[in-house]
Amino acid sequence: MNEIGTLYVYELKKTFNRKIVWIVGGIMLLLCVFLSLSDLISNSTSYGAEEVSAYERMKINQENARDLSGTVIDHTLQQKVKESTTNVKPKSMQKYAPIYFYMLKIIGNDSMTSEIYFDKLYEELYEEREHQISQNRTDQKLTEKERDIWRNRDAKIKTPFTFEYTDGWSNLWDFAYTINYLLLLMLSICLSNVFSVEHLRKTDAIILCSKYGRKELYFVKILAGITFGVTTALLFFGVTAAASILIYGADGFHAAIQIAFPLCSWNISVGASVVILLFLLIAVAILYSAVIMFLSEILKNSVAVMAIPVGFMILTMLMDVPYQFRIASQIYDLLPTNLLAAWELWDDRLVSILGYYVTNGQIAPIVYLLITLLTLVIGNIRLEQDRTTCCRWRRQTISSCIH
Repeated sequence: MNEIGTLYVYELKKTFNRKIVWIVGGIMLLLCVFLSLSDLISNSTSYGAEEVSAYERMKINQENARDLSGTVIDHTLQQKVKESTTNVKPKSMQKYAPIYFYMLKIIGNDSMTSEIYFDKLYEELYEEREHQISQNRTDQKLTEKERDIWRNRDAKIKTPFTFEYTDGWSNLWDFAYTINYLLLLMLSICLSNVFSVEHLRKTDAIILCSKYGRKELYFVKILAGITFGVTTALLFFGVTAAASILIYGADGFHAAIQIAFPLCSWNISVGASVVILLFLLIAVAILYSAVIMFLSEILKNSVAVMAIPVGFMILTMLMDVPYQFRIASQIYDLLPTNLLAAWELWDDRLVSILGYYVTNGQIAPIVYLLITLLTLVIGNIRLEQDRTTCCRWRRQTISSCIH
């Protein structure tokens, strides 16, 4: 057992001590920080009736949102917002701008041009939210059974909502899509040679015939690679979260998720959703690590191993499967490159498993775990085949030397 532990530490150090890991990792971490700064990099933008820099806009919005935190979004507040939009004083509009922008999240920016529609929204905010949710479910081709399940869940969500400033935490859902791709790139570069390097150096035959060359070293390498993948995911998420909180603040952790994402029907807090996001990112990291190392074992070529995940990433960025193809679309959105996105929070399509209905986010970790185990089994079978070939070659070599 001590020997296995020593091998594990050795493989882990071997991965972390590579120069390419530190170079690529450093670049990726800088990009994670840049994610939090990206919205603040612009010359000027409008806020209310004033032209301000993106940073000034953020600080004004932050101050106003904090002043409004704890305020119930009821008819009285909605009327104050309505009055502020017609007030000639810029400060009046700025004061209620956070609520105004929140209302825009419900109807979408395309509705800004319709004054009649917006006037109606002031009177029927929560009715309009329910209408938008219902329309989303129609677009997503939900069955009547699924609608019944969501109606029961919707009934548990209490309205009116209480406004809170949540940008520091809710922004992580907006950043998660990019973090996911950075993680895939990082692991593709750093884990692509876990097995292929032994083949390149012609040391695989020696390792396969050694004391720990059969199953032990194989699973030690896999475990070390997965540890590296999970550590990388935690580091990327942690740096991004720290930067976001430092810039936008840590307010709103316990706020209802409907304050950040009004069309979401989950009865959880913003903070709970961030914890779920982190859990999903770890599941994705495990899958990425296992699949990349599996490809390294099968293909025995680092370049080919890197090309497949990168090609897959580009493909999923460029294509989409419409909701009208219900099964294909849901499977496509279950892919790890598509799962970590804010819009998944209001994807209400369910999967039936033994009578229980779950979302993509709930079933994904189980699916990823099964795929991970499958790669381990197939990889081990392939290793046994390579070992048999290696031992046969070794016996033939010894025999020829004797004769």
